[in-house]
Amino acid sequence: MKDEKLQRLREVENLFDYFNDRVEAARFERSLAISDDTALYLAQLLAERARSDRPTPPFDTLAAIHGEAAHAPPGRSASLYRELGDRALYLLGCFRDHLDRARRPIGPAYYEDMGAAAYASCDRVLKLWFSDAFGPVFRELARKFGDCVQVLESVKKADEDERITPSGLFVPGGVAEA
Repeated sequence: MKDEKLQRLREVENLFDYFNDRVEAARFERSLAISDDTALYLAQLLAERARSDRPTPPFDTLAAIHGEAAHAPPGRSASLYRELGDRALYLLGCFRDHLDRARRPIGPAYYEDMGAAAYASCDRVLKLWFSDAFGPVFRELARKFGDCVQVLESVKKADEDERITPSGLFVPGGVAEA
């Protein structure tokens, strides 16, 4: 089993480029109408979450992040709402099967509602207190949250469909014959 996992590892030179290609393919495959800026945001989110040196977030739950964001100064509030949205989107897009199987009172609908609302709050705070530096990205993430989840699900599936042969050759869609 350990050897199988090692065979699936693939070294990439640039995580952002890797995920950007995947996000673009997913947009095309699913015919999703999300903007180029939002697609770039999704690629950056995936690259950031894939890093092993990423610091551990200080909050365990979406509700804890929301509680902190609701009472924080504007800059911190926007940052926390963004983290809440990012976390909900990432969990739904990459680990929905775990959320579906978990015997908890909260399921995928909770994550979708919290994520979409967090991005809407982030957009509102940024527009109220700061220049509109992100333009429509957070508004689109809020309004098309489900589409963004589908993009991440497609990226995950494409990643799972790839295999590395024992000789180290990359083979999309399966395992090469020896």
